[in-house]
Amino acid sequence: MRKNFGANPWFYPLPLLIIGTYNEDGTTDAMNAAWGGLYDRDKVELCLSAGHRTTQNIKARGAFTVSFADAAHAAEADYVGMVSANQEPEKPKKAGLHPTKSDFVDAPLIDEFPLALECRLLKTTGDGNIIGQIINVSADER
Repeated sequence: MRKNFGANPWFYPLPLLIIGTYNEDGTTDAMNAAWGGLYDRDKVELCLSAGHRTTQNIKARGAFTVSFADAAHAAEADYVGMVSANQEPEKPKKAGLHPTKSDFVDAPLIDEFPLALECRLLKTTGDGNIIGQIINVSADER
């Protein structure tokens, strides 16, 4: 049996998105983004509030990565979603995550997550959403 919900903007299940950026001092930041997805064939859109360190980093560096967390790393992904970089600047390290510099954008890849979109900031919309151009998609060979 099915239950009807009417016309709602639901698109589930969605992958767990982890946004990777560099802080002003060059250290890695990662956060769990609840709202994001494809904007066009080669673009992504993220709905991040202005108060996030990640949002500030994207605007300052003009780049970010969008990694897809897997079940094997649910605890690490949960940690970077629950803890604010404004209070804990070393949260990826404390979560046990290991960054690698992207060859394509000024943002980190997170080794533990198997798939990542490497993006350049295109614009911020009037309501604060971040639009990024996908420059490369990389996947761990595993």
